[in-house]
Amino acid sequence: MRAVKAVLGLVVILAAAAGGLWLTERLLAAPEPAQMAQGSGAPLRVETIAPETVTFADAVTAVGTARARQAVDLLPDSSGRITRIAFRPGDRVEAGEVLVELDDRAEQADLKAAEATLAEAQAAFARQESLNQSGSSSDAAYQTARAALLRAEAERDRALVALEDRSLRAPFAGVIGLTDLVEGQLIDTATPIATLDDLSVIEVDFSVPEILLPRLQRGQRVELTSAAWPGRAFQGEISRIDSRVDAATRSLALRAEIPNDDRALAGGMFLQVRLVLAERQRPAIPENALNVEGDRVLVMVADGGTARQVDIVTGQQQDGLIEVVSGLDPSARIIVTNLHRLSDGIPVEAVAQERRVEAAPAPPTEGDG
Repeated sequence: MRAVKAVLGLVVILAAAAGGLWLTERLLAAPEPAQMAQGSGAPLRVETIAPETVTFADAVTAVGTARARQAVDLLPDSSGRITRIAFRPGDRVEAGEVLVELDDRAEQADLKAAEATLAEAQAAFARQESLNQSGSSSDAAYQTARAALLRAEAERDRALVALEDRSLRAPFAGVIGLTDLVEGQLIDTATPIATLDDLSVIEVDFSVPEILLPRLQRGQRVELTSAAWPGRAFQGEISRIDSRVDAATRSLALRAEIPNDDRALAGGMFLQVRLVLAERQRPAIPENALNVEGDRVLVMVADGGTARQVDIVTGQQQDGLIEVVSGLDPSARIIVTNLHRLSDGIPVEAVAQERRVEAAPAPPTEGDG
């Protein structure tokens, strides 16, 4: 009985081995998916897109500091007691607008005295001038009266200046900052009143490597971003290029101007700067359409119902697209689906893709400089 069971077990093992060998041979003999599609004669359905025309730029990145186009610390021209503060912090003021007034009673009195003296000197000069013209007065008396008139006019002008100095006016239009002063407070010419900034245009100072000097010129476009405004890019242009290279850092200082009508930017802000050195328009294709083999970059194109492999030369990457420098016909249809099942020469049924799926943007990199 045991011998019979052993024989039966051996038969089962041999049958299983034979079946496994048959299955292995069948799998090895099975054609690849591409061979199946080619051998069956049914073209493989693929989606295609046309190359996009995209603007690419040669750019360098840097960090910059914002500053108002005009900025001053306001100081009074004379000492005295504040009688009126005519602004509120954060107000926009116009050029010449009165900001602070000091007690000016003494200056008003001095002006009246100077005007009275001037009136007497004018009357005396008029008499001497009349007598001199009639020959009844000497030239010496005439010159003395004229000198007295000039001194009186100078004293009147001095009194006017002293009176004007009792009022602090805005030297230009801008936004006024905070102040700790109160009416009735005594101040002198060293007492800070407030700050005044012209924020209509913001200037940003930054530096780039000296090697870029031949490619720099006024008017070049800059793009700026700030952590205070995520997702927003500010546009400006180069307004100044320094005349010297910093000997310690071998860098060149630049200044850009950015319109700031909405006052989104303020002086002292830290900004990321992207200086565009040159721009060009080139065809671009999605990154996922590329196949890299060693030093070759390949794409599959649909050519008259057949998949063709094309060598291309690529450039920059931007928002999921790759710049095509050469090797691609602008009218080519780029295959973007079923790429793992394709090989050169396979019949395909090409249909246009309705929309391109955006790839995730690459993380920012440092500039060329």
